[in-house]
Amino acid sequence: MSAWILDWLISILLIIAVGFGAISVIGLLLFPDIRSRSFTGLRAGILAMALVTAAGVCYGVFKWVSTGGMQYLLFTLAAILMLILVVGLNRIAADVVCRSSVPVPRPSSGEEDLH
Repeated sequence: MSAWILDWLISILLIIAVGFGAISVIGLLLFPDIRSRSFTGLRAGILAMALVTAAGVCYGVFKWVSTGGMQYLLFTLAAILMLILVVGLNRIAADVVCRSSVPVPRPSSGEEDLH
């Protein structure tokens, strides 16, 4: 693959990532409740991060193949590991946010339930 094709591919991936990042920010700012904010903000953010990781992997693999430098292979592996870590932690955070119930105020000890 020539360098200009790689530059074009990385540029396209990063432009699309900026678009999904903007959707993520807009979703966090505009949606009314925590669940819709969480869903849109986190999902679009994960897509943006995956696209940035794909651009980094393309760059790392190209430089590793063309120069043979081991640091580019390590960069690629670190980018993939970071994406896996963020997606895994996102899954845990989404479960906590979406399954937690809204706290309901309980009557104090002096008040009786009239039902």
